[in-house]
Amino acid sequence: MKSFSIYKTIYFIGIVLVFLGGYRLIKQLIFGDVIFATGMVLYSGVQIKLIFYKTIKDWTTFEYLKLAVNVLFLTSVFLLIILKIDLWHYPFVLGILVDFFANILRRIKKN
Repeated sequence: MKSFSIYKTIYFIGIVLVFLGGYRLIKQLIFGDVIFATGMVLYSGVQIKLIFYKTIKDWTTFEYLKLAVNVLFLTSVFLLIILKIDLWHYPFVLGILVDFFANILRRIKKN
């Protein structure tokens, strides 16, 4: 259970860094892209690690969608940091949309 709290801490640090880096990116301040990318890697890394605790044969549609979302987030980080392409926000926004609809799909299946 202690490892879960460590993952939770890393997850929330990632979220804070995403918001801080996003703000710095919008205001065109220095190191905004690095802070944003670090937050996205922490956030996505924890989610992917927790998804793979279940065996692949037990995955539902929600786990596949969450994996796709995190791959899209990591793709946007790759485009932003490694390739320095200004169109990095397209996979990021697509990932946010897929995540939104995946959460709605999960809520519908619970009811």
